[in-house]
Amino acid sequence: MKKTTINAILISIITLMSVSICFLIFCIATRPRYVIVNEPETSAMITEAANLSEELQQQTETPVPNNNAGTPSAGEPPASTMHGKTSARVNIRDAASENAKVLSTVDEGTVFDIIEIQDNGWTKILYEDAEAYISSSFVIITND
Repeated sequence: MKKTTINAILISIITLMSVSICFLIFCIATRPRYVIVNEPETSAMITEAANLSEELQQQTETPVPNNNAGTPSAGEPPASTMHGKTSARVNIRDAASENAKVLSTVDEGTVFDIIEIQDNGWTKILYEDAEAYISSSFVIITND
């Protein structure tokens, strides 16, 4: 092969690799790193959360017979508490509203106890030994 042919092939390979590297850099630079917490928190609710809300509501409406000493009565909470974690960086609020006071902002993967999954798109949680609220769209039920 001639020297010019080899040079043309090498330049083509280098050009193709340069374009590929630029494309990868662009993809890495534009990927989402976290959810912007200033956006409204009323996006779609997770399907599992809606189903669990109905199940939890049915459990609290149906009285549990007290046949055993270890079985809770109708007024007592169930023995197992639901647990959840955040799916993104999200605000913890003092009421179930976008306009409520922000108590804190927590990172993705923050674990908490779920008190109640409400039908209005909010989940009541136990945060720092007090009741607080988080948008249900950012809740992942873990059921540990």
